[in-house]
Amino acid sequence: MDKPLRSLSRKIWINRALQKLTDGGIDKVSIAALARDLSVTKGSFYWHFKDRADLLQAMLEHWEKTGSEVVFKEVDRVGGDGEVRLKHMSGIIFKRYGDQLNLELALRDWGRKDSKIWEIIAREDERRMDYMRGLFGEIYEDPKIAEAKAWLLFSFYVGEIIIAAPIKEQNREELLWACLDSLFERKTANS
Repeated sequence: MDKPLRSLSRKIWINRALQKLTDGGIDKVSIAALARDLSVTKGSFYWHFKDRADLLQAMLEHWEKTGSEVVFKEVDRVGGDGEVRLKHMSGIIFKRYGDQLNLELALRDWGRKDSKIWEIIAREDERRMDYMRGLFGEIYEDPKIAEAKAWLLFSFYVGEIIIAAPIKEQNREELLWACLDSLFERKTANS
């Protein structure tokens, strides 16, 4: 098969499909809609993917590689103790991953409709929780406390975007850091 004159890279197709998922849900990710959005024929799609299922698998693989993996590598590269690494990770997520959080919500919506997708999300969530649990384990001796703190932080990352109430006493970034700092407060003997 000859390569189409106006061909796009596989990555462009995947990124556009992820954007369609984020904007409208999995039902909006169709070959025809993607080709129309990218101003190309469907033939360009088939140069990179055998079918829609192949594209959906590529989307999930891209999400796994560009989400957690990138963040974990950056956090580990910078190093430091558990608290330093958790704060660095939070800084990355607070500042650079707004669109990624919208994608997380769209993926979870897709997962509620498809048990195979939910299994992939659950596996990735477990990997994220294990990573954070390990970092909190460096700070807190009690594994139950480390796990509770990891659950709170992960819930905070994923849930922050769905809260519609306005922030009143500070800006978003100040609020996010205040919430994060509260996870590192330890009870004193007088508490």
